[in-house]
Amino acid sequence: MAETQGDKKIKTYCRFCHATCPMEVTVRDNKVISLRPDTDNEVFGGYTCLKGRQMPEQLYLPERILSSLRKNADGTRSEIRTQQALDEIASKLREIRDKYGPRSIASYNGTVSFQNSATHPVAKAWHVALDSPSYYTSITIDQPAKVGIGQARMGFWAGGNHTWRDSNVALIIGNNTLVSHFSIPGGIPSFSPSSALREGKKRGMKIICVDPRRTEVAARSDIHLQIKPGQDAILLAGLLHIILEENLHDSEFCEENIENLTPFKQSLARFTPDYVAERAGLNKDDIIAAARMFAAGPKGSATTGTGPEMGPYPNLVQHLTQALNAICGRHYRAGEKLPNPGVLSPPFPRLAQAVPPQPEWLTGIRSRVSDDIGEVTVLTANGPLKEMPTAICADEILMEGEGQIKALICIGGNPLLAWPGQEKAHKALKNLDLLICLDYKLSATAEMADYVIGSKLCLERDDLTVLTDIWYEQPYSHYTKSVVEAEGDVIEEWELFWQLGKRLGLSLNVNEQPLDMVNKPSKYDILEKMTSGSRVPLEEIYGRDGGHVFDAPDVIVQPADPATKGLLNLFPAGLDEELEGAASDADRSVMEAQQHPYLLVSRRMKNTFNSTGPELSFLASKGTTNPAYMNPDDLTAMNIEDGEIIFIRSERGEIPGVVQSSPDIRKGVISMAHCWGGAPGGAGDDKVREIGANTNRLIHNLDNPAKYSGMAQQSAIAVTVRKVDEPD
Repeated sequence: MAETQGDKKIKTYCRFCHATCPMEVTVRDNKVISLRPDTDNEVFGGYTCLKGRQMPEQLYLPERILSSLRKNADGTRSEIRTQQALDEIASKLREIRDKYGPRSIASYNGTVSFQNSATHPVAKAWHVALDSPSYYTSITIDQPAKVGIGQARMGFWAGGNHTWRDSNVALIIGNNTLVSHFSIPGGIPSFSPSSALREGKKRGMKIICVDPRRTEVAARSDIHLQIKPGQDAILLAGLLHIILEENLHDSEFCEENIENLTPFKQSLARFTPDYVAERAGLNKDDIIAAARMFAAGPKGSATTGTGPEMGPYPNLVQHLTQALNAICGRHYRAGEKLPNPGVLSPPFPRLAQAVPPQPEWLTGIRSRVSDDIGEVTVLTANGPLKEMPTAICADEILMEGEGQIKALICIGGNPLLAWPGQEKAHKALKNLDLLICLDYKLSATAEMADYVIGSKLCLERDDLTVLTDIWYEQPYSHYTKSVVEAEGDVIEEWELFWQLGKRLGLSLNVNEQPLDMVNKPSKYDILEKMTSGSRVPLEEIYGRDGGHVFDAPDVIVQPADPATKGLLNLFPAGLDEELEGAASDADRSVMEAQQHPYLLVSRRMKNTFNSTGPELSFLASKGTTNPAYMNPDDLTAMNIEDGEIIFIRSERGEIPGVVQSSPDIRKGVISMAHCWGGAPGGAGDDKVREIGANTNRLIHNLDNPAKYSGMAQQSAIAVTVRKVDEPD
């Protein structure tokens, strides 16, 4: 559609995923008529991905939910005014609370909920006011060790870890930022990642990539360790062994800031290059070269992605990754400039010292499933936040007795496809007395809901780059106002909790400040409370047109305070048992390779963001299934052609998959994206070419759950493969 003189051009940013890519939208008569990258943005430089560029179609999708829906007794749905639906929901929640107690009311805040900058503070405030600990998010599906457990066990460096722009070397373990657009500081920045990688290589940065696939990142690395899936902890222990044995560590830093280095080193004795090479399926010389390259630094960082974090021993993998950074001293020291401590939080001194372990973060409310599993503390932009682990939510719904979950509010997520152990998740969702979904489409989970509330999409609301505030390597922030007014009877994620709080007579507090529970606050009001006392006032960020690097004072790391200085603990209680378990499993895997000759691993795909994307025409043209990618040599050996349907079986279940040859994958590995398919049973498997298959049907959520988080193993799953015409 051609632009006219009356068209308005509005700067905003994408919230399809977490990358916050700036865009310029052309609007006419409250309609988005075009969208393009914001080439004026000084941080992103005009970068966007193909998913975000489909937002106009997402806005005007014919099947978009623009009026709330209520399920009738016969299973059909009727439209209902949102305010009436909220009245009915609040009444049912009150009955459930009075009969079963507040813990019986839960919420699951999925990946999309993080794109709305006000959702989680208001959702958590609602749970606190309700006195219900049953607050779940997608964080504990794939990375609880990274955002809380690791720091609780080992401690962390108050002065901050080296970021990409200051690094000479990066060790990237199972993270393909060029596709996922997700990385914590130290890894490839998620904003314009291709440019960041080119810039790093141009200035001589060394890249070591650990991945069973020759991913886009691996192909650009100096060393690619194409590891056997599930052996990340073994490799990391081996790298640490080499660095300590060859005295390549920062001995001065360790002596002053680390405790238990000697027993930690002793615990790594078995992880010699020969031992690791055999179990991880790698060349011994490559392992040694990688260890020496990382240790040489002098600045750099080791980071992990969802690949190893969704595999076995996620707590151990994270601890060993942190240990690599610690023994090599990969932290900012006194007198050095911290590139960006964030602009949306209050200023405070950054000291060159360790914050000791936080064991209290691991001792919150226990699950009813196991005393070893309970509340997990995650580090957010608003400080430490407790949540119950999502891996055991289905059990909390199914397990009878005091505290059994009877009602679930699902915000921006699709638990039927995302929760580990799909058979149990399906049974649990059917067992609820009340299921409410806020979504813009009828997802697989929304199909089961008693009420579906239509949600605003990102171009219809204000937002602020809260989630990514400390990810930028400059004091950058972006406040976007709504681009168009929402059509239909739809609300925001945070508004659902506020509306229900008002009806239930709750008082909600955000950042220790009360919300107006009579007159609905504006989004700006909530964001202002969230960022109270920030380094750059919200009013100043709000007044800018588009994203901006602000002239905030430099933050120089100060010398340690002798009165509060702590030590990083390399050898916390239980680490020896974890190392022993990982080694025993590695030994066993060598012997049992014939029984399950393939290992299935998770992956990201360019044209989808979890279960969002296949409903959009351009993204669907790139593929409507999650292929079972396999090495061509494996296909030849089994006489399988591209496009054939195979059956993939684990000890827990079987799913179909559409084969696609992929020479970048290690032999003996199947690579499939998660969050595809439909409900278990029925005709879903017959539609594998149209909707894909759900890899969570291959696992049980309580098989070897990680301590503290109950984290389920969702990658490196031992499987067998058979053709359609072969006997079961």
